[in-house]
Amino acid sequence: MRDTSVSTSPYSSHFLLLCFALLGCTSACSEDSPGPGGSGLVSRVAVQPGTVTLEPSETSHLIATAYDADDRPLSGQSITWSTDNPSVASVSESGLVMAIQPGSAVVSATAGGVRGSSAVTVTPVPPTGQNVAVWPGVTYQTIVGWEGTAQIGHIECDQTAYAIYKNQLLDRLVNELGLTRVRIETRSGFENPTDWFTRYITGEIDRPTWRAQWYQAVNDNADPQSANAAGYHFSWLDYDIDHVVTPLRARMAARGERLYINLTYVDFANSAFEHAANPLEYGEYMLVLFQHLQQKYGWVPDAIEIILEPDNTQAWRAGQIAAAIVAAGDRLKAAGFEPDFIAPATTNASNAVSWFDEMVKTPRVLEYLTDLSYHRYSGVSTATIEAIGARAAQYGIRSAMLEHIGSGYVDLHMDLSLGRNSTWQQFAMGGCAPGDPGGRYYLIDASVPTNPKVTLASRTHLLRLYFQYIRPGAVRLGAASGDGRFDPLAFRNANGKFVVVVRTTAAGTFRVQGLPGGTYGLRYGTASVNGADLPDVTIPAGGEVPVSMPDAGVVTIYQR
Repeated sequence: MRDTSVSTSPYSSHFLLLCFALLGCTSACSEDSPGPGGSGLVSRVAVQPGTVTLEPSETSHLIATAYDADDRPLSGQSITWSTDNPSVASVSESGLVMAIQPGSAVVSATAGGVRGSSAVTVTPVPPTGQNVAVWPGVTYQTIVGWEGTAQIGHIECDQTAYAIYKNQLLDRLVNELGLTRVRIETRSGFENPTDWFTRYITGEIDRPTWRAQWYQAVNDNADPQSANAAGYHFSWLDYDIDHVVTPLRARMAARGERLYINLTYVDFANSAFEHAANPLEYGEYMLVLFQHLQQKYGWVPDAIEIILEPDNTQAWRAGQIAAAIVAAGDRLKAAGFEPDFIAPATTNASNAVSWFDEMVKTPRVLEYLTDLSYHRYSGVSTATIEAIGARAAQYGIRSAMLEHIGSGYVDLHMDLSLGRNSTWQQFAMGGCAPGDPGGRYYLIDASVPTNPKVTLASRTHLLRLYFQYIRPGAVRLGAASGDGRFDPLAFRNANGKFVVVVRTTAAGTFRVQGLPGGTYGLRYGTASVNGADLPDVTIPAGGEVPVSMPDAGVVTIYQR
């Protein structure tokens, strides 16, 4: 959201002069004054606002606050301002930012050797009328990939049917939908001297007995620095890998791409021993698991999602998540593993903002945290999604919406634009349960086990107009429309090819400007059209791509 509130800043010129006189500031003053004893070494620097969007010649005033290790604001700190792209945005000694020309910059405030920052975007004047403008010089997030949870019916579906449909489903997930990431789940109860999954899969126990043990962790021993291998059983995880991850990796490799693996820790029930209360034990658990996967499969996960839906648990809160990140990060790094770390993955999107703000108060957590994640089950608003995107941009990390049963392209579009998502997941890859509540990309009808049917779920055909064409490594570019019916998102893929996805709320025509010369394919979908191609358009440099949409939906313009 544009901020040009220099004149309304609480730090008017008179206030700044008073601040300089009273506190001896050599640059801009802190936003708050500490109480007694609120002095010491700087632990973190917070800059507000965390993101700023301006047009050339507009200005915005930033405020920096230094905090000590107890998260108390420090007064009297000398603040040094800098910009990493002075041709785009300059900054004065008092934190006044001036937009120079379109592009992206990071403006930083440094105190006591510690830096905080704000992400500044300078955009051209938006287009008018039925025009969509692409601004290649303005950049936002980089796409990591499109995720699904490793559920394809390999446990719960009729096994005769599964053997018949599995290869078709796996092929379609990669080549038709365009998934590039998989979530594999590791449960707290995997630290347990009994292999409950093997007992279930071999028919020794029934499902209720097995399910009761999913989260019943039993500590391997009292020493988090020395693991007892007999205290861990990963047979369920291995089963998911054998049936889902390994064949997906092979299919991705055949496309010349790489599957990104997100290892997600799940703990939905209390046990006498809780990793949440024992961060060093959590670090040990992850190290044992990484070593197991490396030895058995020759690879380790790309990321650890620290805890799934912690606001659905009693044991996990922001402080426990941050402690687990630092403990696992240190333990894995010492062993040569450096995965991404994803958190807090709350069910309530607004909790993701407040929990993240608490997490970053923990020293060193930002050494490891790479992704601010959330689910969309509650607490969703425009302001919340914007706040998530702003936090990610401000702290130089990514954002990710990693589960919502029922989400479709409208939510995806919002999460990519306002939330600046680099990763997005609806939920399961496929399953045999009846109905279509929006939690599976593919539906499987196994009512005739010898002739199972695999079909796209109702929301999937529009999601794939994003997933198929926006690939890992794509950078989101600036884009704007002069007509509110057409909402564009623009990307430059890692191979240099441009993609523009436009969400339309009604039928109409528009022209896309700012694309490089070349030939462009156009594919669209609506509520009633499951993907249709429009004629290719070839344009010279500076040309326009005309688009005509017959109804509300999505149209993807992609450079061939």
